[in-house]
Amino acid sequence: MWKREKDRFFVIQTHDFHFQDGSVGTVYLFTDTSPLAHFMEKFFPLVILSLLLVIGLTNGLLTFFVSRSIIKPIYSLKHAAEQIKEGNLNYEVNMKRKDEIGELSEAFEEMRCRLKESIQLQLQYEENRKELLANISHDLKTPITGIKGCVEAVMDGIADTKEKLDKYMNMIYKKADDMDRLIDDLFLFSKLDLKRVPFHFENIDIVDYLTDCVDELRYDPNLNGVKMNFLYDGKEPVTVVADREQLRRVIMNIVDNSIKYKRDKTLEIGFDLIVGEKDVTIAICDNGPGIEREALQRIFERFYRAEKSRNTETGGSGLGLAIVKQIIEEHGGKVWAESQAGKGTTIYFTLQKSKVMK
Repeated sequence: MWKREKDRFFVIQTHDFHFQDGSVGTVYLFTDTSPLAHFMEKFFPLVILSLLLVIGLTNGLLTFFVSRSIIKPIYSLKHAAEQIKEGNLNYEVNMKRKDEIGELSEAFEEMRCRLKESIQLQLQYEENRKELLANISHDLKTPITGIKGCVEAVMDGIADTKEKLDKYMNMIYKKADDMDRLIDDLFLFSKLDLKRVPFHFENIDIVDYLTDCVDELRYDPNLNGVKMNFLYDGKEPVTVVADREQLRRVIMNIVDNSIKYKRDKTLEIGFDLIVGEKDVTIAICDNGPGIEREALQRIFERFYRAEKSRNTETGGSGLGLAIVKQIIEEHGGKVWAESQAGKGTTIYFTLQKSKVMK
């Protein structure tokens, strides 16, 4: 126990003991602690103030580091989210951290990139849709205008003889036939684009198949005067996986494209087969006028025509080679072209070889 007397402080300790006669006594020890008490009384406020200062500094430092390591990155992510909300998808979030905040920022950045790609793809689809509508409108308007002109001539009595009437009727039939073929090509291309064309893949001996196709083309009355040839030196059969009907469409579209751009000289179309380890390459070449380098990269685009006037008499619908590209890609192959102006064009496409064991 302790006791204060005026300005002095004492610590009192008691000890019990026994006298010789057996009675109990107590010894009181007084320790003067006034110097220590006065010291504590003088410096206690300073100790409390120092303690509060240390706590304040510790709290400030912890707040600073927590803000720097957690709150600041969160505000950066919040700002990035606001930028995305405003439509700015070019604002990058690049936090080079290895902790959970870093993983969150990487996921956020991946989301931004995918969202940007999705929107760009959507914009490209919209642009393609507008271009498609414009091309369809133009290509349908041309034969319709021709049909209207022929009908008006008949109604006005210009076709006053049987020969003139037959001429106008033939023109009307040809324009209607052009429209019919354009609509068929457009319908097929749309189904291919939407993956709605059924493919019936089977193992085909491509050598026999090409031989039969070339023989059929030689006797086609619409190809009168066109020289066809197919040379293959191999003796072993080559089996590929393909859809017979769609593969024939590919070949016919390529041949039709060569015929539409033929010169006055005799058109020659050659078929070549190049056998690889896992696939085969079929080359169809002609001796036509060739394609300019600038146009060569775009001939497989839908509605693209190297002939700038978009005349269906010489350029077709502009969908033939686009359909070829779609069909070959569905077969798991690729298609490309090589050409020299004035020396002809070669269209290449690949087909996968069959894995049937011999």
